[in-house]
Amino acid sequence: MFLWPIYGLSKKYSKKFKFKTNNSKTVFKKSLHVFCIDGGSDVELLMEFYSLLSPKYNLHAYGIFFTNTPRHADVLVILSRPTQKMLPIIQEAISQMPSPYGVMLIENSNIGLYFEKLNLKNVVAHLKNVSEPTEILKKLIEIAQGGLIC
Repeated sequence: MFLWPIYGLSKKYSKKFKFKTNNSKTVFKKSLHVFCIDGGSDVELLMEFYSLLSPKYNLHAYGIFFTNTPRHADVLVILSRPTQKMLPIIQEAISQMPSPYGVMLIENSNIGLYFEKLNLKNVVAHLKNVSEPTEILKKLIEIAQGGLIC
């Protein structure tokens, strides 16, 4: 009995955010799995990214799921510019990812190393000065539906 009010609330909030999806054949026919690394950001960007898990955005309806390991991920999301000590961790995560994979870069501060100097391969998206989770969600849907990872 407790599930009906939650179902009604999630349905109400997810109706606001409707995105056009591409019905053409894509690389990921069923789902897109995302692994996130915080490269040294402030908590604001991390909270914006993890707010996508709330029923308001309904990620699972679009076939987007978060994983606990890069070995099961299709996309690696790097939040903020990484610090020097985070570089080996990011390189290790990239080496563990199965191919094809993609890297999505999200930054909102000027602290840390520039992404251009890191020479990352398979960068499918680079978002700067992100202020809302809907921008991140639109880009993730574009990656999942558009077949940007090959």
